[in-house]
Amino acid sequence: MNERPQQHYLKLLVSGAAFVILCLGLTLLLLPNPWAIAAGVAVGAAGGAGTYGLMHGRELSVQRRATEVRSEQQDLQKQLQALEQTIRGRSQQLPPSTQGQLRMMVVGLEEIVERWSSLDRVPEHQEGVRRTVEYHLPHTLEIFLQLPDAAKPDHAAEFKAQVSLLAEAVAKTRDRVVRQDLQALRANRWLLEESLGEADVQRFRDQGL
Repeated sequence: MNERPQQHYLKLLVSGAAFVILCLGLTLLLLPNPWAIAAGVAVGAAGGAGTYGLMHGRELSVQRRATEVRSEQQDLQKQLQALEQTIRGRSQQLPPSTQGQLRMMVVGLEEIVERWSSLDRVPEHQEGVRRTVEYHLPHTLEIFLQLPDAAKPDHAAEFKAQVSLLAEAVAKTRDRVVRQDLQALRANRWLLEESLGEADVQRFRDQGL
C-alpha cells in the first residue's frame, strides 16, 4: 500500500526531531566524555527509529480498522437489502400497520450503518446494532412469516407489539448516531438489545409464534 507523501514526510519529520533531541540531550549530558557524541548519535538513532516504527504501526492499525469497518458496513448493508426485499416481497403476509414501521426501521438501520465508524467509540452499541440486523429483526420476521396464513391474524397483535418496540429503539439509536450524541448512546448502550432480548423472543414463542 503506497503511503501518502504528507504522511511519510510527517513521520520522517517527527523521527528526525526525536533523533536531534535525544542526540543533543545525551551528548550535552555526557560532555566532556570523549564518547559523548557517539553515545548521543546511537541513542538518537534508536529513538528516531523507534518513533518512526511507532507512528508507522499506528498508521497500519488505523488503515486495518478502516478496512474492517468497510467490510462490516458491506456485510450489514447486504443483510439490510435482503430484509428490505423480504418486507416488500411478502408484504401481503404482514399486518398493514407494521409494513411502514418495518421499512422505516430498515432505513434507520441503513443510516446507522453508513455512520458505522462513528460508533467505534461505543463498540458495545455497535454489537447491539449488529445483532439487531443479523438476528433480532430477521428472526422476528421469520417467526411470523412461517405461520400459516390462517393463523397470522390470531398472533398479529403480538407481532405488532414486537415490531413497535424494536422500531422505537432503532429510531432513538438512529437519532443519536446522526446527532453524534455518543454520551446518550453510552447511557443507553444496550438499547437495542433490551428492546428485543431473549425474554421477549420466549414470550413471542409462548404466544405460539
